[in-house]
Amino acid sequence: MPEAIASCTPLCVDWARGTFGELLQGELPDGNHFLVTLPISLHSKATFLPDPNTKEISVYPSNKKKVRVAIEYLLRRFDLHLGGLLMVQSEIPEGKGLASSSADIVASIRAVSKYLSLPITPSVIEEVMRQIEPSDGVMYEGCVTFYHREVRLAGRLGELPPMMIVAADTGGIVDSIQHNRKSPQYIDSERRIFQRLLEDLRVAIARRDLDEIGRISTISAEINQKRLYKDYFDFFMSLNHRKGVCGTVIAHSGTMIGSILNPYASRTTEAMHEILQEFHDRDIKPMIYTNM
Repeated sequence: MPEAIASCTPLCVDWARGTFGELLQGELPDGNHFLVTLPISLHSKATFLPDPNTKEISVYPSNKKKVRVAIEYLLRRFDLHLGGLLMVQSEIPEGKGLASSSADIVASIRAVSKYLSLPITPSVIEEVMRQIEPSDGVMYEGCVTFYHREVRLAGRLGELPPMMIVAADTGGIVDSIQHNRKSPQYIDSERRIFQRLLEDLRVAIARRDLDEIGRISTISAEINQKRLYKDYFDFFMSLNHRKGVCGTVIAHSGTMIGSILNPYASRTTEAMHEILQEFHDRDIKPMIYTNM
């Protein structure tokens, strides 16, 4: 392999966003398993510091093994050697269904590629991710439909309207790969429902109709409850009648569940006060996320 051509910059930094689970996830009548991303303002940050005295890249923390595999594949793909230290810092909790692993890998690929001035596109990142694990589609900006098992873009849905999510962690850690392998198959009627919901969601996002987006995410959460049971589910469903609350959203292969709120609705502040009090009464720790 040739030596990598050094960038004039001493280091390179890049980021990737996490997602709050999925607005919609299931299987279509054609057999494709899909998800629709819900990007939020949690990030993974990767900093690459080159070292001309070595031909290997060290990853910190050392437990980010998937990051190492991704970068090794990237360098092989472009027939390059490179040495240095790749440091990954993340705000995204692991094993909760918030795309922590995917965001770590995407941020790392972006940082190293920036240093090398490589022509990295989301499709190249897909190729790298495909060697490692199913992915959440976080290499794309905005909301997308993604074939996560194939690691392939299905379609871009555009920017979501502003939203807040008041959420809870139901506890534990879910191995999404194992969950997807063991989860019961969808039946034909569910596949047809997912097809219709995806079509409805395209229209709702184009119209920036947050109430309709929340209705769709709630149905997806209800279907998934039979596959990955979540504590607090009935409580979150009970919140949907409140003004300003648009629906329930979950990590379909994770531990997180939340309520979508419209930050511009007239009674959202009042609703949030009431919801936080109910969290307190039930001894549930609230977590607040936004996509802004």
